[in-house]
Amino acid sequence: MATISRRWTVVTWNVQGRKRTDLDRVAGELERHTPDVVLLQEVRRPQAAELAKRLGLHHHWMFKHHAFAPLFPRFAEGAAILSPHVVRDCGSAVVSDATSKRSWRRRIVVWALVERNDHSAYRVFNAHLSPHELRTQRLDEADRITAIAERFGDSPPIITGGDLNDHGEPEVLERLPGIEHVPVPPTNPASAPVNTLDHVLLPADATDVELDVPSGGPQWDRVSDHLPVMVRFSMDWVAGDFT
Repeated sequence: MATISRRWTVVTWNVQGRKRTDLDRVAGELERHTPDVVLLQEVRRPQAAELAKRLGLHHHWMFKHHAFAPLFPRFAEGAAILSPHVVRDCGSAVVSDATSKRSWRRRIVVWALVERNDHSAYRVFNAHLSPHELRTQRLDEADRITAIAERFGDSPPIITGGDLNDHGEPEVLERLPGIEHVPVPPTNPASAPVNTLDHVLLPADATDVELDVPSGGPQWDRVSDHLPVMVRFSMDWVAGDFT
């Protein structure tokens, strides 16, 4: 059966929208990579919509929490998946024990099927796991994400990315769908990074993986305390529909 290699680019970035992130800087960085998929955490709905408009992308945003609800709805924090390709079969779920929509401890996973016109496609999961000392919660959240992913089966393949807050905890990555083919250097704090918190986990069959993470510095800290992570990879597809 004839196959053909398809190359994809995925970017994940916790943009800390509450800091009134410089969307010019974010848009410029994303445009530089020409990604197939962008995973954003801590992004407000208007910010996701503005970035999608500027870059000509489709987007799917989901609510995470809003401490001041119902006041100032534009300040609600969420997660988004952006792509120049078809984005469908979108969904989200709460994966934390904390469920209050006012609490920053509430954690969600957002997913979508991203399909290119060359008949390659991936089901993409965007996660932001619990931070700091909450290791048990992180592991539980990773297990819940995997349980959701397993309901979809393995066609099309799954990509998992986001702010996993897992520095020094390989167990978190091991419990999530996908594999980190190239270890990510430190991504936080952006001014002088020492913690690796942000990842893109690819299907096991991914090849020719390239990783691009800025070295950081004060100029990045003015955008977010996280650096963006770009992963480019190839996989072979049957010449035809992924189904």
